[in-house]
Amino acid sequence: MKFFHLSDLHIGLKLMNHDMREDQEYILSEVIEVAGREKPDAIVIAGDIYDKAVPSAEAVEIFDRFLGELTEVVPPAVIMMISGNHDSAERIAFGSQIMSSSGICMTPVYDGKTEKYCLTDSYGEVWIHLLPF
Repeated sequence: MKFFHLSDLHIGLKLMNHDMREDQEYILSEVIEVAGREKPDAIVIAGDIYDKAVPSAEAVEIFDRFLGELTEVVPPAVIMMISGNHDSAERIAFGSQIMSSSGICMTPVYDGKTEKYCLTDSYGEVWIHLLPF
């Protein structure tokens, strides 16, 4: 089973008043290209998707476009996401009930239970337990 692991994207980050949008869009397009070529079974995005708990509209737009393009190049891969200490679990989980039917799984606010997903290949089952920050 092939996994892609991403974390600490920090979409929306500005360093010393330098807007990182162009750099972030470039690297996300590279991820899409490699994912399309490698065809992973699952993509895990482990926290700090955004750089702030309340991301800018621009940051949300970048991530939305990234997810849309990613789901086009890796079907039927599952995309699993958790929130980190820089972003908001409530905002990361927005739309999770609708998106799960598209293979995009987002963890809700932690309530003492983990979200778990079973993936299967020719070797058997692999259980993934998502625990947000």
